[in-house]
Amino acid sequence: MQVKQKWINVVIVTPEGEVNKDLYVIGGRISAIEHPGAAISSDWKVIDGGGQFLFPGMIDILQHGFDLNYYSEPTAGCVASSSELLPAHGVTGFLPSILSMPPGKAAGVLSELAQQCDEAKGARALGLHSEGPCFGVAGAHNPKNLQEPTLALADELLNAANGKLKAVTIAPELNGAEAFIKHLKQSGTSIHLGHSAAMAENISRYVSWGIDAVTHMYDALPGLPPDGSGVHLLSLTDALIAEPDLPLGIICDGIHVHPKLVKLLAQLQSSRVFLETDSVKYAGRGGARFEPYPGYWVTSAKGKAVRDDNGGLCGSSLTSHEAMLNYMDFTGRDLTRAAIASSLVPSRILGMEADIGSLEVGKQADFVMLDKNTLSVNATYVSGKPVYERVA
Repeated sequence: MQVKQKWINVVIVTPEGEVNKDLYVIGGRISAIEHPGAAISSDWKVIDGGGQFLFPGMIDILQHGFDLNYYSEPTAGCVASSSELLPAHGVTGFLPSILSMPPGKAAGVLSELAQQCDEAKGARALGLHSEGPCFGVAGAHNPKNLQEPTLALADELLNAANGKLKAVTIAPELNGAEAFIKHLKQSGTSIHLGHSAAMAENISRYVSWGIDAVTHMYDALPGLPPDGSGVHLLSLTDALIAEPDLPLGIICDGIHVHPKLVKLLAQLQSSRVFLETDSVKYAGRGGARFEPYPGYWVTSAKGKAVRDDNGGLCGSSLTSHEAMLNYMDFTGRDLTRAAIASSLVPSRILGMEADIGSLEVGKQADFVMLDKNTLSVNATYVSGKPVYERVA
């Protein structure tokens, strides 16, 4: 028997704006969004939201770790553990992500994580993201682990992930990148430009190959020095902004990208910007010192960037909820625009927009109850079932 829910006294955050309507859920999917007052039969469960916001569940498509979990060195149950913890921060879907690894190692890690995705009981483990190893700019990745893109490597990643390789970040200027990208695209993998020193004039060509998005805009994407003549040269990031349909990912901690640049990007059409945490181990907890790979030590601080011993950036300790609040603070945008950036655009990049990413009829009832005054997370639901409820 399908469970029927009617949510009343709520403000629903939809892609078109905030609406004071009732939300109906049948069998875990949104069946209707109607004006209050409609009569229902006795088999409906009525839930009074107390004036709170119903916000679409957040989707984090670049997440290397959370709490004690670190996906590049997966321990038993690490994906399930994150799945249980993330709803407290408004997350209903995520991609466990891995760093660049030595040749041959990624296959075993992806295979293990793919199996663990099936164990997720809270936030949905939507698939896997391989950030690397085909980079032109190492950033915080071990430069010894960088590789050239080949069809053999693409097949190795695809086979290991067993249908769950949903995103790969690559520097498209590398030899062999075109065939690598097109092969992965044909297999349903989203391709993101990142850690790249690509020439600005080549970006449109790379997008035509199948680039879907940009991983952590402005970070590990070198700019150009002034040429001395007073002419402003077209930089890589300028060229990325100029692409009319290319979504740009932001690590919205105020450190990776200056708040004024976040505000600038927010002036693009809403489909162009999405939030990703790039979180690593200990995200959501207090500060800690740890070793992402042998000999490379970093220090985290709650809600901030993670830095190595030389001050270099190595991901963040952000939660998606913190990123969403920062986005609103930096840009002056409302909950509607924040929902598009934290939920709808990520779902669209993954090709899952028909099922998740917004509160619309026919989609999964994945949503967060945000306090009407503080916007804190009071409860999170996946397919209409509670996966987190704040303890009073």
